[in-house]
Amino acid sequence: MSNDLRLTIAEIIKRPLFQHAQVVAGHRGLSRPVRWVHVLETADTGQFLNGGELILSTGLGFGEEKEKRLAYLTELIRRKAVGLCIELGRYIPSIPEDMIELANHHQFPLLVFHQPVRFVDITQDLHEHLIHTQMQALRNLEAYSRSLQQLSLQAAGILKLLQHFQVAVQTQVFYYAPDGSTQFAPVVPHDVAVEMSDLMRSHFSRLDSSEAGVRFLSLSATRQLAYQPVMAMGHVLAYVGIVLFERSPDEYLLLTLDNTVSAMAQILMRKMFVEEQALATENRLFDDLIANRSIPEEQMRSLLGITGSGKTSAYHMIILSFEKRKNLAEDSLPPHDLTAIFRSLMTRHHFRPFIRCMGHRFYFLLIEQRPLTDSRHTLEKAFCDVKRIMTQMLGADAQIRMGISRAGKRLSDAGRHLAEAEQALAFCQESSSPFFADLGLFRLLFHIPSEPVLKTFISDYLGPLLAHDQAHGSSLVHTLRVYLDSNLSKQEAAEILFIHRQTLYHRLEKIEEILGKDYTATQNRICLEIAMRALDWLSKEEQH
Repeated sequence: MSNDLRLTIAEIIKRPLFQHAQVVAGHRGLSRPVRWVHVLETADTGQFLNGGELILSTGLGFGEEKEKRLAYLTELIRRKAVGLCIELGRYIPSIPEDMIELANHHQFPLLVFHQPVRFVDITQDLHEHLIHTQMQALRNLEAYSRSLQQLSLQAAGILKLLQHFQVAVQTQVFYYAPDGSTQFAPVVPHDVAVEMSDLMRSHFSRLDSSEAGVRFLSLSATRQLAYQPVMAMGHVLAYVGIVLFERSPDEYLLLTLDNTVSAMAQILMRKMFVEEQALATENRLFDDLIANRSIPEEQMRSLLGITGSGKTSAYHMIILSFEKRKNLAEDSLPPHDLTAIFRSLMTRHHFRPFIRCMGHRFYFLLIEQRPLTDSRHTLEKAFCDVKRIMTQMLGADAQIRMGISRAGKRLSDAGRHLAEAEQALAFCQESSSPFFADLGLFRLLFHIPSEPVLKTFISDYLGPLLAHDQAHGSSLVHTLRVYLDSNLSKQEAAEILFIHRQTLYHRLEKIEEILGKDYTATQNRICLEIAMRALDWLSKEEQH
């Protein structure tokens, strides 16, 4: 397969109709590809150019007038034409130095015909060649797509696919994974591979992971990378690219890259899903943790495949809950199929992930691959990506909530930390943070037995008020909570409750009558606030 199906000016001047043509300026631009051939005599008609045209002219529109000829040439350059062919004759007998100087400055090829030539013959010859070349490119691209499909059916690996891609484009290509591993085809010297890998690691780590499509990275004045992310459900699995030297990418090259990226996405997804099916042990581990079954340290290590008796890195337990849109398409990706994508994403954030999807929940056990200086920030960043992927799949109106435990040290305590994540999830609406460490008073309520401690405590401090609300259909408990949360500001409480201050005064008088005059004293106030939050906690427990 040809490595470049474009027709350049250097190739055009070798054709029979250009045997009497001479390049008088812009020699460094002869490698420019020609997309079409156009006859253009005046600068006024330059608006009809799209870029990439080789222009033919007799000089009729500008002749030997300096201002007109420079304006004409400048307009061609501005419109991104690739070269100008002038037939010397009555309108312009020779090319002035000012035109040669301008063309050289912009590396814009300037050709002259010393003998008359029929422009219609040139356009017909070149257009036939260009159309034939484009048809050949389409045939080659179709053949390449079929070969990719065959490789995918043969369960070919990434390296084999990369080598196949390199043969098609006949230039240096590469594959870069977010974990830092890089593959090149053909193989490059070790020092070059290290330099390129470091460059890509630095560049790709700063990219917006949600953007697809081809991008470019300039390495020098003559060398650049054209690359495209391999994506699945908005998550970047890898990058595939081409190293271009003194060459700009043509459409065939970019389409070949796009087809290769699609095939690699299928291979990577298939590989991840196969790995997911082999994780039955991991699922049993989560089933035991969710069922609150105690698991000894050594058994946990064995189940997780952790060898040796050394100190285990810190780990985190997370529960992610989601509710799908009612009108979600039936053929959309099932939520549990995202497990493989989340596993790749967490690995990219330097966690060793263990994940279980049950119903409308994902359970995560994330072990730090190396001690993190700010594990909280890393978790927030990782789950920001998780929420973005979930929202993309379920829709913007999907409800996605999570609870995150404190960092664990002993794996045998994983069940206790899972309970912390459960508690953080339960109170996510009362707390602005998904972290158990930020729950404050709610952390204590979780560990107090509801029978008889919490219910007795609630009855002692809120019982009379609850009985009054139930008997009279009033809302004194809610009024009291808003009043205490407003730090005893009657104006603020009235505004929050959407009632007149006089109405609030009547309610507070009734509360005082039922609870006693000293209900706002420090000790009583603390007990009332604890009782109201305990009531919320028990209500949530009963709903589950």
